[in-house]
Amino acid sequence: MWNRVKAACLHSATIAWSYFIAAVGAVMQGLDSILDILNDQSLKDNIHGIVGDTKTFGQIMLGISVINIIARLRSLRKAT
Repeated sequence: MWNRVKAACLHSATIAWSYFIAAVGAVMQGLDSILDILNDQSLKDNIHGIVGDTKTFGQIMLGISVINIIARLRSLRKAT
């Protein structure tokens, strides 16, 4: 299984890390909806106190991951 993950990430830890950041960003964008379903206002207040607006934070995380992936793919292409 690890070989499949490495192949999907083109044997690059940077790309694997960027995929992880993208997943965190996607979860953060939907976190308000999930917490509304769970009806847990105190947890929602705590998370908003730590990161602020979760949708904006998620979008920033997705943007960072896209830029990292593009930069790494460019450097991989130049290496060959």
